[in-house]
Order: sequence, then structure tokens, then C-alpha cells
Amino acid sequence: MSKKWLTLLAVPAFLVGSGTPAVADSTGEMTALTDQAVYLYSGGKLAGALHFYDDGDDFGLFDYLADGHGVRAYVEKSESPWASWYNGKGADAGGVYKTDGNLYSIYTYKMRVCTVDGASDTTPVGCSEWEYIYE
Repeated sequence: MSKKWLTLLAVPAFLVGSGTPAVADSTGEMTALTDQAVYLYSGGKLAGALHFYDDGDDFGLFDYLADGHGVRAYVEKSESPWASWYNGKGADAGGVYKTDGNLYSIYTYKMRVCTVDGASDTTPVGCSEWEYIYE
């Protein structure tokens, strides 16, 4: 078989495996994972990101820009503050993870990420839009 035909046969096999990740729920039904993220840009550059990982209800907070600011995550539950944490490691030094989250589908949650001047700063320099978390 020629390389051209092998390539054409390999493409559909690749596409089948590139769908949305899914897990089986307690009834055996396949459910798509709903990992989500919200991004903060400053001067057209990616400054920070807050990721929600549905498998385990975990969060990761990342600082991507060497601008002298750290980043702070804000998560609200039913329009009330639920969690907030800080990443001041510096640009691309790794994420700060919150792994004790337990989100319940009866509540609405939303998240955003802001740049701040230190862990105790209560006046963010800039913030992303609020992004709803779909559990």
C-alpha cells in the first residue's frame, strides 16, 4: 500500500480519538468532562489563567506575565464569595492548585482571575470577565 493511502487511513483513526474526554457515571452512562478556564490579558499578552478541572473539582491558577504583579483567583457560589487564593511565584513558575473543592450542581459557580500587587492586595489591577462553571 502506498504512503498516500496509509496517511489517508490514519486520519480517521486520529479523529475518532480526538473528541471530548468522557467518563462513565454511576449508571454507566458516558458523561463529558467539563474542564474550563478563564484568561486574563494585559496589553494584548496573556497575564494569567484560572483553570477548573471537573475530574476532582480542582482549580489551577497560573501567572504568565513578568509584569511585577501576581494573580488572584476568585470563585463565587450563588453570587457569594466562596474561595480565593494567590499565585505570586512569578511568570511561568508553575501553578498554584486548589484541590479541596467540592462543587455541587444545585449551586451556580463562577470564577475569574485578577492581577494584584501581593497576597494581601484587595484592589486588583485588572480582572478577567466572570466565567460560569458548569458542573
